[in-house]
Amino acid sequence: MRYRTANLQVCKDMDLSVIIVNWNTEELLRGCLRSVYRTIEGLDFEVIVVDNASSDGSVAMLKVEFPQVRRIENYENRG
Repeated sequence: MRYRTANLQVCKDMDLSVIIVNWNTEELLRGCLRSVYRTIEGLDFEVIVVDNASSDGSVAMLKVEFPQVRRIENYENRG
């Protein structure tokens, strides 16, 4: 497998994991993440974004605007 992970540590006492698959949808991803963080209350949760080799700045946006998001960065679009 060819991918890079960031911020991935095992969380044993998690109530909810939100997993988002992304490919070149920076603006949609930004809106989705804003909604998730604005809406979820009272739960221990994590957000994981699997990025399929986006070239639109999605990963850079994640690093700057949502550094708490766990990332899996694929080197190719794996679907």
